[in-house]
Amino acid sequence: MKQLLKPCLCFATTGLSVFIEIKVSPYSNPLLHTPYSMFRSVKRHQMVFDFAKTVCATPTLQDGFWLADWAHDHIIPHADILHRSFRDDLDGAVFATFRNYELCRLMMEVMTASPLFLPAATLLIAHGEHDGLSQYVANIQGLQISAEIGAIQNVGVLPEYRRNGLGKVLIQSALQGFKRSGIQRVTLEVTAENTPAVMLYQQQGFTTFNTYFKEVAD
Repeated sequence: MKQLLKPCLCFATTGLSVFIEIKVSPYSNPLLHTPYSMFRSVKRHQMVFDFAKTVCATPTLQDGFWLADWAHDHIIPHADILHRSFRDDLDGAVFATFRNYELCRLMMEVMTASPLFLPAATLLIAHGEHDGLSQYVANIQGLQISAEIGAIQNVGVLPEYRRNGLGKVLIQSALQGFKRSGIQRVTLEVTAENTPAVMLYQQQGFTTFNTYFKEVAD
């Protein structure tokens, strides 16, 4: 008999940072039945970009790629990219949400319905003709958690489109959206083991202001 998902929204807040995650009840989540000995601690960095200290670079996309501003019918492509980008990756091990497409879709629905949601910092990158055949291949989402502070939620790039500078363009474009919205500082979280992502954020001007440990199933 198929078990029903019983999701709930989790706003994980530490200092300046806010991270949205969908969690499910013990009745539908086998991870919650995992013996404690099978869990491990994962180091997470909380990073911040300060517009008063760092200049936001101008994004430049390679030929054949283009940016798409937020629209309500983008929930499904955002969910699809999150699932396909992270399901077999490190973030999929840290956050079970990414391993299930329906939970990714639900997370996007809840996030975009939240008063914290910031469309100006939520974008897709498409590959192909702007007015013809194309597909969405990368995404980013942003929140405004106070008048002065924003938060990047996820930066997803499909595996086959990585190493094209898409993550850099997404971050730079989102930062421009935050700045237009009057945001002064932007935060994000990243798993310390994800060295390429940590280096990318550092190269864009983010600095670590806090580190904590998250228990995940090994």
